[in-house]
Amino acid sequence: EILALLLLSSFINSPITFGYLFGAYIASKIARSWFRGCLPSGGGGGLLSGGDDGEFDSSDHPEDYEGERRRRAAANSQVGPTIRLIPLGSDASAVLERVMAEENCGDRDQTTSVEAQREVSSKIEKMAPSAQPPKLKKQFQKERQNPKNHPDSELKEASNPDIVEDDSPKNDETGIGNESMSIDGSDNQLDNTNDGGNVEFNPPNAIEKMVENSIMSYSLDCYPYTFSPLLLFTNGGYFDKGYSNYNAVAAFFAPALRGLGGGARDEVGDREKDRRRRRTQSRGNKAEEGAKEDDSDANGEMAEEEEDEYEDSIDMLHGVVYDRKNLTYDELFTHIANTNALVTCCIDAHFTAFQMLNKNTLMYYDPLQPSLHIAKGERDVHNVALYLLMKCHYGDNGHVQDNKKHYTGPSSSRLQNAVFHMWKKLNNTSMNSLGIRWLRLPLNLSQYLFVNSKVTPGNMSTQLTGNTCYFQAYLFALLCKAGKPIISPDGRSVTLQDPDLLEKATIRICHFLLTFFVNSESRVVRPYTNSNFILDFYRYNHSPYYVSILKYLQHKRIKVPDYDKQYEGITMFYSFVKNLHGYDKFVLEGATSSTPNSKSLQYITSTEGASIKLGRGDYYKYRATNLMFGCNAGAMLGIGSFSEFNSWRKNQLLSFYEVIKGRISDLAQKLHSGRLTKYRDYYFMPQFEVGQQELIDIHHYTYLIDMCSMGKATGQLAKIVNDINRHIVTNIYFSTQNRNNYHKMMKTDQFVNTKRYMNAFLQNFLSVEWFSEYVGLGFSDINPKEKDVNSLTQTVFYQTDLMRHQGYRQEYEFEKECINQMARSNIRRFESMFQRGQNASQKYEASIRIGYGYTYSKYNTLMHFLNVAECYWANPDVNNIQVFGKDIRTLLSISCQKIFFDPSHCGYYYYGPLELRETFRTELDLAVASGSGRAGASVAAPKHHGGNNLTIVDRVYEFSYLEGILERLFQSANGTHIKSDNIVLNLLLLSLQLDFGLFDQYASLLNIPFMKDLQHEADTKELQVEIANLIYDFDRKHNADSITRSKVEELIFEVSYKFLVNKNFDVHSNQFKLISMLNADSDYQEYVLLVKIYMSLCSINKSVEVDYYKIKVDGSFHIIIPSNFSKKTSEYLEEITMHHSFSENNGVMMYDDIQVFDLRPHQPEINLYKIKLEPSDEIQSMVKYIEISNVFRALSTSKEQYLIFIAENSILVDVLDGGKMHIRINQVDAKVSTIYFNEAISFIPCFKYTEGEDVIIFTSRNIHYLVDKGGQFCPDYYGMKHELIECITTEELFVDLNDDPQFRKPKLSELLTESKVVVYFPDYMLLVSSRQQLINLLDYAIYIRNIGFFILVLFFLRRTSITLEYHERRDKVVQIAGPWKEAILYALNHATDSHYESIFEKQFVDVNQHKHLPLRDFIEVLSKNFTRYQRYVDGEYQIVPREKQKDFLEHIICGDECFHFSEVGSGKTKVIMPLLCQIFLSSNKEAHKHLARGGKQKDTLVILVPEHLLPDARTQVFRHCLNLNFRQEYRIHDDILNLLNKNVKLGGDQPRKQIFVTSFNQFKKALTYDKICKKIRPHREHMLVIADEVDDFLDRDKLVFNICSNKANSFDRDTLGYFHETSHAAYQGKHYQPSIFQPSPNPAYWKELHSKFLAIHDEIQHASKSLNKSFGIFNEQTLRHCATGISHDIEGYKALIAHPTLP
Repeated sequence: EILALLLLSSFINSPITFGYLFGAYIASKIARSWFRGCLPSGGGGGLLSGGDDGEFDSSDHPEDYEGERRRRAAANSQVGPTIRLIPLGSDASAVLERVMAEENCGDRDQTTSVEAQREVSSKIEKMAPSAQPPKLKKQFQKERQNPKNHPDSELKEASNPDIVEDDSPKNDETGIGNESMSIDGSDNQLDNTNDGGNVEFNPPNAIEKMVENSIMSYSLDCYPYTFSPLLLFTNGGYFDKGYSNYNAVAAFFAPALRGLGGGARDEVGDREKDRRRRRTQSRGNKAEEGAKEDDSDANGEMAEEEEDEYEDSIDMLHGVVYDRKNLTYDELFTHIANTNALVTCCIDAHFTAFQMLNKNTLMYYDPLQPSLHIAKGERDVHNVALYLLMKCHYGDNGHVQDNKKHYTGPSSSRLQNAVFHMWKKLNNTSMNSLGIRWLRLPLNLSQYLFVNSKVTPGNMSTQLTGNTCYFQAYLFALLCKAGKPIISPDGRSVTLQDPDLLEKATIRICHFLLTFFVNSESRVVRPYTNSNFILDFYRYNHSPYYVSILKYLQHKRIKVPDYDKQYEGITMFYSFVKNLHGYDKFVLEGATSSTPNSKSLQYITSTEGASIKLGRGDYYKYRATNLMFGCNAGAMLGIGSFSEFNSWRKNQLLSFYEVIKGRISDLAQKLHSGRLTKYRDYYFMPQFEVGQQELIDIHHYTYLIDMCSMGKATGQLAKIVNDINRHIVTNIYFSTQNRNNYHKMMKTDQFVNTKRYMNAFLQNFLSVEWFSEYVGLGFSDINPKEKDVNSLTQTVFYQTDLMRHQGYRQEYEFEKECINQMARSNIRRFESMFQRGQNASQKYEASIRIGYGYTYSKYNTLMHFLNVAECYWANPDVNNIQVFGKDIRTLLSISCQKIFFDPSHCGYYYYGPLELRETFRTELDLAVASGSGRAGASVAAPKHHGGNNLTIVDRVYEFSYLEGILERLFQSANGTHIKSDNIVLNLLLLSLQLDFGLFDQYASLLNIPFMKDLQHEADTKELQVEIANLIYDFDRKHNADSITRSKVEELIFEVSYKFLVNKNFDVHSNQFKLISMLNADSDYQEYVLLVKIYMSLCSINKSVEVDYYKIKVDGSFHIIIPSNFSKKTSEYLEEITMHHSFSENNGVMMYDDIQVFDLRPHQPEINLYKIKLEPSDEIQSMVKYIEISNVFRALSTSKEQYLIFIAENSILVDVLDGGKMHIRINQVDAKVSTIYFNEAISFIPCFKYTEGEDVIIFTSRNIHYLVDKGGQFCPDYYGMKHELIECITTEELFVDLNDDPQFRKPKLSELLTESKVVVYFPDYMLLVSSRQQLINLLDYAIYIRNIGFFILVLFFLRRTSITLEYHERRDKVVQIAGPWKEAILYALNHATDSHYESIFEKQFVDVNQHKHLPLRDFIEVLSKNFTRYQRYVDGEYQIVPREKQKDFLEHIICGDECFHFSEVGSGKTKVIMPLLCQIFLSSNKEAHKHLARGGKQKDTLVILVPEHLLPDARTQVFRHCLNLNFRQEYRIHDDILNLLNKNVKLGGDQPRKQIFVTSFNQFKKALTYDKICKKIRPHREHMLVIADEVDDFLDRDKLVFNICSNKANSFDRDTLGYFHETSHAAYQGKHYQPSIFQPSPNPAYWKELHSKFLAIHDEIQHASKSLNKSFGIFNEQTLRHCATGISHDIEGYKALIAHPTLP
């Protein structure tokens, strides 16, 4: 170009003309460089690229690569993935090559049978090093030393003829190490064994470089592909819908089309010559010139090569409209017409596309129809194009709506007129009603090119399954881009200008799909693209697309890759590596959200915990920063009942009270005069609020809001709501609600003038109807000082329907993508809170049930107390125990009255909980400790089956009626003090005086000592300070438990808004636990009333006191007033310090030697933190990172440490330089990795011990695994629109407050806790110790979107459950679909899958195969299998059944006697009982012959153990009996009372085996129920009862201490003798004898131990007398006599004390 310019200058005489020419040349070069860097280009990286032309050789110029890499990354972001390759180590490559070298590329039928699949699995097991752990590396290293037989010496040539070899350096010279991928720190890891390279200089298009270099080792491609062959090669209907992102599919196939031709330059030969010439010239220049000249040449060569490559690729995104544009529709149509663009359309989840051939000709393709539709003429083309563009919202919808004159004015064009007319009729028309004169033309093709029909080449191919229209649209795009269609001259067909290029392109994409996971030609492996690869790979056998691709390649006589080898290669890779990748980078995300702990009103600036702060009655303590932030969906999530929703509304409206009080001050009278009484009985008010007029007025207004939204409030009442909302409207932000610009906000004037929105706002704002239609979305934190108001700084209202659809779309505008992410995180749970709306036509039936309520008794009511107070006013001896008893529930129900306001009413009405029976489970509303999870008033919620069922349990009093009774009571005292000085009675009267406005007048009548010390006796503010001090002093004195003011406040809030019941009271709830603690000490009656009075005073005075934490340190609870307070932090610290031993040293709180909090300041900083563990490199799978909350941060200044508590375990994280970390679990070194165990348990993020191979799976709500919800894990594929754990219910047994067994149906999500499951090397069997662990693991599998692990856990969970119900639909909403539905059907045996069977069958031990084996031989087999359940250490299993144990087991089975004696420590619980259960679950004939005991075959086994052995017995049965006999239906119950359930049946036509593990006391209790006896009696001959330690059952009046030696407790003979003497003396009640213990080195120890043993013996002996009390359990109560740390004592006594026989 320079030479041509100089030559031209010789003919130009004018310097000025030459200057202009040279300037134009420079400008063109700059523009060319800019376009090359900014416009979409050919994509980066890929397979089968067709050669090395256009390649940038970074090895020639590594110093220039970094800047070019950034430029190309920006360019590639639009068209193809920027791929980074990580070389594998030689051993991992050898494993892959061994598999792939056997690949048969001949034409053959690849339909894989079940036998073939099992053959592949068998081969993998034999070849994989994991099958022989001791030979992990030697085998492969030995083979590599002998190159003659090694597969690397037999590399195959690439099948693509365009691939040209180059003489550039090989890949093995430019590798990078990656130590984090090692499974054991040695050679079998995913790293490169060479030292020469750096990952930063691995070019983005390195895949072609690998092909070009004919490398020997494989490389790892970890790019997170959003598309996969798994999504295409599957049976129809497996996925719910197709992927609605053309960009993702086009980017996926971009590497396959690289270098194919069809770009801006088609002269491939000339370009190849130019490239080689430039390379030769560049290398020559290197020899002659210096390094600086080399750099300049390299830059020129690189730029030209890049341009050549990109111009020589089929750009499937250039000239394609697949997303919205910021253009008006007339501009958009002009653009696509001028550029002959291709437009892909997705309407109602169905893909179509059209290609503009010219301004007046359009070609339309529908994957459901084989013919191409041609529209000609201006009218038809305008109608078709505009209809499709508008349906897809590709243009500016708002512009059409707001600028009618632009489209209909005198100067408007015909196109603009067409735009407006189409816009008006868009919602009432369809493609068929447009009146298009379609011309159906065939393709002028005689050959099969995959995009067309093989039978009729002139027809297009159609979609082969119901959800692959997106792929067909891509094929049509490929036809247009590669084939370049035109209308034939005769107008009778569509002619392709370049069918050869189309043929090459289709062959490329077909080959790419079949070699995607392991490409033996380019030496690239992609094992991490989908965690469900192993499970779903063989679905290709049922895929019509796989068959179509196979036949197409065969038709073209192309060697077909063996697709089975993909599975074999990837599975072999997993088996070899095991430790797939690590999470070894530490990131601190910050402290847990909290608010300043002061007496002033605190404004909420974070959504974390906001629903608790705004919805629990803290009206004058917390307030949202502004109205909109309070309406943020994140701030509202957590509202679980109407009481909380109504409290939230009151909090929001208090900000406007001064403005609106003139309209609502007399609202109660207006409601009465307007005779508005619908549902009025449901809207009662809690007593602690009625002392504040503000709250009374706003309470009435919230009722009016709901009535107005339901259309019951009219006239003046409706006007009140409208007027108030007109004032509030200036405080809201509202989206445009247009798909093209929904991230923009309407101006207030525009919103007010839009009747559709404004009318709904005036009538419904803050009602359930409003929130069912609109959702507030914004970031989780707000900066009050931010002046810029937009959708990213404020919360904005969006239509829920709009956000439901937009939430899972990918946007390229930052604001829209942020809003979509907010919707993804919140919309589903938010909609469930307001899903049904409300209406005024619901009815209910009332009933009275005996024993249902607690307060429906004349002795448990407020009237009874007031009568006693009046009658015994002058009696000094009356006390609270006489009046209320010891049950705190009586005091709670009396002090927390429900109030309504209607002076014309008789005074009270009866009310109670509402049963909602129309759902899949019976739910209770308005019952303490229960919540429906919905914010609306359940009394007005639409019902599908009948109405509500009201159970009357208590009275609701009218305010003036109760006020009058109280006033008469105090007047009757005639000015005399109450004689009784009982503080509880006086505080209750004080509470009533405060709430009903009688305090000023009658406070002097009370006999309360601290009121006499007040400066002003009737001053509520002084009283509030005094009450707060009393509560604080009470907490300091009572340091034996975790009761706090905050907890009691929440209980009072719950009891004030709901009714106490006995039936169905959730004994696992926080309310039940707190009530139990309050009942333990009668002093807490005073404490409850102090807190109740404090809550009333907070409302009356509109002020609060500071909060505090109650933390257990050194065995007792301490009160700490922090500078910042968080309720979540308070609850967590209480829980953790109760279960872990913290101490205090010089004012510093410590755990072991780790300092966690400095308690010396007056208000110390108490913060918990959130941390993130992520991969330090680019090797990642579906879980991108692991986030852990509630983390302690050490105070040490020398090193950064963090402490985590999960499931009774402590995890210490030491942060090292560069973000690295060192992890210890209970002081044992560990690391966090994603691990492959076997085919069923793979891709599991977990903790792994560094020194061993055992793996720990922690489950906790404090651990968040981030799975990318887009791409392959979007809801249409492996994701889910509704969390599956919330769609599964189970029947659970619990004992209510009447001590009656009850069954309820909670969602599994309501039962989640923390747990720890250890998976033992080398068998990696899933062993759990409880049903709770299975529930947690099921949630974990769902959380990480791991279907294989989900199925396995579900198999186990079904065997331990009474029933599991899966709710596929709720109303018309589908909740369970796609792979998860298939997984459930398979687990239920309602669907068959041979590949699934081959995978999961291996996870079960088949004991039925030994049906005819002699009993002794059968015991030997079981004993051998038994070792696989044990820990493997130092080359041997830790527990191996001994011969003596085998003999005893055989003796138990075959012996005629019923009683069998075994000494202590013989392994009855841990060995003999599990083996006996396995024998029972088997079908061994000889064993069952003996177990029949001369009677009928046994199918029910009852295991009876003493109470203290019950947890261990359950653990052993669960661990050893859940994975037996694949597909056999049997059940294991952890409670004999499950027999009360109708679904637990004994016998029947096809009886299934059942095991019940229970205690003696529970068994005796079960036999007192007629329902159980009726089941057992006719079936008793088929039942076998095994009682362990039966002597306790026969004689429970004893307690024996047995001392045994083990590894954790090894004593010499003399010490054992002292232990026996001490325990025997305690049992016999003898005194301590000093002479016996005098020879010991520590006689004082034995004297103290003797006294402890005596105390414990007496305590448990007393407890054992009661049938229904725990017997033999060592806890804080029974060990309270011990002075040292309780937690240590418990473990110590468990090791020393057993409960079977005399020593």
